[in-house]
Amino acid sequence: MGHYRYRAIDSRGKRVTGTYEGENETVVYQYLKSENLLPVAIEKGRRKFFSKQSFTLEKKLKSRAVSHFCRQMAVVTKSGVNLIKALDMMQDQTRDKLTNLEVGRIYQAVQTGKSISEAMNETGSLMPPLLSSMVATGEASGRIEEMFRNMADYYEREHRIGQKIKSASIYPTIMVVMAIGILTFFFNFLLPQLINMITLSGGELPFITRVVMGIAEFGSQYFFVILFIFSGILLFLSRYFKTVKGRWVKDQGLSRVPVIGKTLKDVTMMHFAHDLYLLMKSGLPLVESLRYIKNNMNNAVAEKAIEEGINGLLRGGSLSDHIQKTGYFDNMLLQMLTIGEETGELEMLLAEMADYYEREANAGFDKILALVEPALLIVIGLVISVVIISVMLPMMDMVRHLKQ
Repeated sequence: MGHYRYRAIDSRGKRVTGTYEGENETVVYQYLKSENLLPVAIEKGRRKFFSKQSFTLEKKLKSRAVSHFCRQMAVVTKSGVNLIKALDMMQDQTRDKLTNLEVGRIYQAVQTGKSISEAMNETGSLMPPLLSSMVATGEASGRIEEMFRNMADYYEREHRIGQKIKSASIYPTIMVVMAIGILTFFFNFLLPQLINMITLSGGELPFITRVVMGIAEFGSQYFFVILFIFSGILLFLSRYFKTVKGRWVKDQGLSRVPVIGKTLKDVTMMHFAHDLYLLMKSGLPLVESLRYIKNNMNNAVAEKAIEEGINGLLRGGSLSDHIQKTGYFDNMLLQMLTIGEETGELEMLLAEMADYYEREANAGFDKILALVEPALLIVIGLVISVVIISVMLPMMDMVRHLKQ
């Protein structure tokens, strides 16, 4: 018997936490289902705050690897190949080490008589919880091949958005690193030598040069203090933004930033529309679908809006009417939800809106990159110009002094 901690959602949409003694994670999962609770996370044992695991990065399969796995499983289930044999073949052909280990773990679990969803839901699984839940739904409904194909498309979309965000951040990162390198060279090598030459020749340092030298000396003398303060601020913010209030402040603040806020909102709208379409197409009831989405949204403001929608549906109201109370969701999406609820074409409209917001998000990322490039060039150019001027002025004074 093992000791398990769980997090789940009850029929009213409230989060429930507790502990349970069971032989394995599947037993705990079945217990929660029998209590009409929707499992969110099940963890074995107690973890201390300052334990070694607290400082260990959690391994996770990348979206592209999960998408590739789902496509392979869709082909396997459609062809009728024996599942154990198929997993064995996939393990031999998978080159990614992490994916290979996960496929091997699932292969061993299935050999013991477990279903593939149970294997994915075991403690230590690297598969996303949403995938294991969707696969379980596919197994129960007999549509597991369709489920794997849908989830392959879902994680492929996640991969595309992630790549877009990375590509938008590469150029600014390179520019900042180059600027830091140039400034470090000026402050530590070129500027001190020039200052010594000018001082020995009897020249006087201009005001701008003295200011730049003061900044350089301050940074060099108190480097570790500045680094400690900066690291402390980052640590505090990283922990604060994980709290309920911190997440709300961060997400609310980002949504108000010009261009960036609009793009991030488009990404959230895309996730909501696509996830709801996928879950409803899989046969899950609307309320249960919204609960899954709420726990995978990663946006406190959107989660609050979805919670309002769930509560409204439970009271017999409309989803769109209650979601719009927070003012976060886009008006076009709200109008489409209203039309879909009235006409019974909600799934089709959600699929179209997911494609629309993906295009809008891609355009937003392109716009951010187009704005960041010249803005960074201007800022970095100004900083380097000040440094160059602080060097050139005393050199000109030294030349003038030598001529005299």
